[in-house]
Amino acid sequence: MLFFLNDNIQHNKSGIEHAQIKRLHLFEMFDEPAKIVTRKYSNELHMVTAEAGIADEDFVNLFDYFQEARIFPQKDVTIKDLNIDPSWERKADGINYNYYRNGNRIMYVRRRNDKEKHIINLQYFDHFGKLLKVSWYDNRGFISVEQVYDWNGNIATENYLRPDGSIAIQLEHQKNKRNKVVDTYHLFNYKGQDYQFANLDELTRFFYDEIVTDPELVGDGPVGLVVDRTYEVGWSVLHMKHRVFRTMQLHNDHVNDNSDMLHSTLNYNYTWGLNHVKDWDGIITLTPQQQRDVKDRFEKYGTKIYRIPGPIVPKAVLEAKHIPFEQRTKNQVVMVARLSPEKQQDHLLKAWPKILEKVPTAKLDFWGYANDNFDKTLKKIVKDEDLGNSVTFHGYTNDPNAVYNDAQLLILPSRAEGLPLSLVEAQSHGLPIVANDIKYGPADVVIDGQDGILTQNGDVDGLAKAIIDLLTDQEKLAKFSENAYQDSERYSEPNVMKLWNELVDDMKTKEAAK
Repeated sequence: MLFFLNDNIQHNKSGIEHAQIKRLHLFEMFDEPAKIVTRKYSNELHMVTAEAGIADEDFVNLFDYFQEARIFPQKDVTIKDLNIDPSWERKADGINYNYYRNGNRIMYVRRRNDKEKHIINLQYFDHFGKLLKVSWYDNRGFISVEQVYDWNGNIATENYLRPDGSIAIQLEHQKNKRNKVVDTYHLFNYKGQDYQFANLDELTRFFYDEIVTDPELVGDGPVGLVVDRTYEVGWSVLHMKHRVFRTMQLHNDHVNDNSDMLHSTLNYNYTWGLNHVKDWDGIITLTPQQQRDVKDRFEKYGTKIYRIPGPIVPKAVLEAKHIPFEQRTKNQVVMVARLSPEKQQDHLLKAWPKILEKVPTAKLDFWGYANDNFDKTLKKIVKDEDLGNSVTFHGYTNDPNAVYNDAQLLILPSRAEGLPLSLVEAQSHGLPIVANDIKYGPADVVIDGQDGILTQNGDVDGLAKAIIDLLTDQEKLAKFSENAYQDSERYSEPNVMKLWNELVDDMKTKEAAK
């Protein structure tokens, strides 16, 4: 059993979450046991996992686990299921309701904007109008957490409930002598015992120790961990009492200055993990070049360095009918990535006026959620350069395949990457690519001059020229599209699983040697 460890999973997923989901389905296909594991609470967690195609049996969440609610039948809770005093006056607030007693608001019912108007939470007020408590419904239909507020309007206590209403976890927010809020976690009646933890990391460590020894989860085979969020959960893994096979997954460039791989400071996401490199059984890189770079710097500590790509092209995609090039929207350019400084969407926008001079009908669509309000920076460029008629921001999409199947060209002008999922996904849908030749990833996907063009980081003029050259030569672009379909076979399910099998075999060998 391999557990893929993450901090959280949300509606808007990063490349890491998408990679985990693809990996989970890959393991299912080849009958290798695996589960995704998260530690953050969300009352919509099982809605998110269902949308992502993750079965409850293939997923473990810390709060679910201790609340004894991993597997729970769906129950629809609507306004008619609430035991509300009929004497209370009800006033609508959109789809929600306020309830009053003797003119004082005492409760607010917040509902989901779906067909059934399921209950999201119940908010209770005192006779002064102060918020006292919020009871949150798990989307499966039971109250899963109650937040109790202090007189200043801050959450003082959070009680995470089992479906039977008993408290499983209590989170206290208390101020210390320096007026700093300190969190304390209490775990009640777990296997007949009560526990206390100073922070979430300590509770997470305890949780990991429990799941790796839980026969209902792991069966009777060897157990291993793939840590996909080392910054968040690395400490908890390396402080576990039970020593299992543990590997650290690199999803991005591991250094801050890739011109000095041996001495550069480390990417903050991996600093702690790589500073404890000897404590891991393996480090997983995404590309051959990153594998070589990590070996040069860290192999001396005795930790094995693997190379396993994150992107996986399903058999159904490889065998799907190719989109005739003439059916694609002419001169449609897309970028599918988080709106974030390292992705350098601003470089593409700076190149765009030059492109419009040569290809006036070109359109540029950005797909992806924003980090650190970077979308405001980009939209200001669009406004200042008067690009509004040709540039559109769409936000996050749950259907990137439709984007890939419609466009003629995908751009990725990043300054640092790991192995971008969007490149392989786009290529598998026959979409030619223009991307910066950086560490790491683009050169492992794009075959320069065959299915796309590799450009130099920071060369805005070169970026514009590459895009213009392709958009003004539709015959070449069509040929690149056909080549892209063929070249994506390198990331087929069997090819990627062969690389995972090496790691799984090492896990089994190490377990057998105990």
